[in-house]
Amino acid sequence: MKHIYLILFGLALMLGSCDEFLQETPTGSLTDESQITSTSGGEALATGAYRALPEWTGGSVWWGGNRANALEYATGKAYSQYQGAELWKFEQNSESGDSEYFVHPWNMWYKGVRDCNLALKMLPGVTELNEDQLSGLLGEVRTLRAFYYFCLVRHYGDVVYNTEIVTDLADAPRERSSLVKIYDEIIVPDLEFAVNESALADEQSSDGRVTKHTARAILADVYLTMSGYPYQEAATDTTKAWCEDGLWNMTGYPVGSSSSTALLQKAKTQLDFLYGKYQLGSFDDIRNPAMDNKGEAIFQIQYIAGLRNNDIISTTLPLASQISMFGDENGTGVPSVAYYESYNPADKRIQDRVYFFEDDTKSLKYDQNESPAAKFAVKFLYKYYDTEAIKVSGNSGLNFNIYRYSDILLMHSEVYWALGINSEDEVKGINQIRTRAGLPTFQPGELTLLDIMSERAYELIWENKMLFDMRRTRTALIDGAGEFAGLESFVGHQPTSFNFEFSAKHLLAPVSSTEIDNNRMCSQNYGWMPQQVAQ
Repeated sequence: MKHIYLILFGLALMLGSCDEFLQETPTGSLTDESQITSTSGGEALATGAYRALPEWTGGSVWWGGNRANALEYATGKAYSQYQGAELWKFEQNSESGDSEYFVHPWNMWYKGVRDCNLALKMLPGVTELNEDQLSGLLGEVRTLRAFYYFCLVRHYGDVVYNTEIVTDLADAPRERSSLVKIYDEIIVPDLEFAVNESALADEQSSDGRVTKHTARAILADVYLTMSGYPYQEAATDTTKAWCEDGLWNMTGYPVGSSSSTALLQKAKTQLDFLYGKYQLGSFDDIRNPAMDNKGEAIFQIQYIAGLRNNDIISTTLPLASQISMFGDENGTGVPSVAYYESYNPADKRIQDRVYFFEDDTKSLKYDQNESPAAKFAVKFLYKYYDTEAIKVSGNSGLNFNIYRYSDILLMHSEVYWALGINSEDEVKGINQIRTRAGLPTFQPGELTLLDIMSERAYELIWENKMLFDMRRTRTALIDGAGEFAGLESFVGHQPTSFNFEFSAKHLLAPVSSTEIDNNRMCSQNYGWMPQQVAQ
């Protein structure tokens, strides 16, 4: 069963299970002083913590703009037919914190934090919940709060620390806290509670709600990220203004410190647990709404066609191509030609209508005979080709993957490689991915970081993984012909279509201009505008 997450007058309602909840006396508003006592009321509070997630694929004021696409624009491996979506600003190093591509994610993830904090304060007062029910709901919400903060620190670095409900506007302005503090005091404790203490079911989620499998996947990614950058550098001296002053200079990966090794071992524990719990299915599963919350799915953002649509779909279609029933076909969510050409020609993923496509028929909206449309100028992304939405309804309920089993397999191999464990276990994850793609497999001891990052780029294309991979490893893939030509330091790398080299500035995104404007104590990241008045 799929759920959609909504808020009505600040109160979360879970579709399909709200009859008892609706017997609560409505007050027209919800505050942290409201009295909620029923089991369904407690479930609704927890459900409210999900409501920010569907905004992930939301649009912007620019026609064709999309938040998920913007995370790909920053990697230098994206193409857009319509430059009004402002890819050119990434290409020319003229982006700033005024852009909705940085304002919206900041607000979205902090909305999630706020909803989680409200639920965590109120859930213990829901008297009808038994001990296991309360523990499970707390585990669910703490997992989500950790995930929202994980997104914030990966994108912006140091962020505002808040685990309480802000009731006085005078308390709202706060300095940014060290990303180390956010990891150590919020993200890791929340996830470790969910995995080690909560009563969450230790199984695959069947409805999009968090289970221990979800928490384990996020926790593994958190540990792996902490074993790299920027955590390992910032942890050497938390008194330094790393983000504001752009002091970053470490480059070696894996880092090799005792802290890094310990974190990799912790990641290994979670990945070993998840290994074998899922099976790789068909490539078609990724774009099939009938497979939402099934198969490889571990953590997905939930959508319902016509009610809360996945808005990335129309952006991945050729500009004004008349192949769909959508009102718009944007051509703004496209992997670059150089990215596509870096795949091995034998890779099944670049066969027509697997991860890419190059032609289609016109939709009934434009041609009752559904005759062939003009051949596309470049290869477009087929990974999100929701046939029902594109050819029939014009509304997509296709879920968006945050974690699927392929990601677990690739993290598994990376962790074993980083720990220097040259055994069959080192390569079994990446080899499953390559076998499905029809590619040769690796022997123990053969793996390199280039192999691992390349395979992540091929398999997880346009799943918003690459930017964070680049930042945590401080490396960038060099486009090539039939393979990536190499892996080089992030700082100094110039993407194929960019007119500048990445610098320490680009290891973080600019802090949202709305936060700079509204929070006088919040400073801007190194090299970005707008700056705080006091900077």
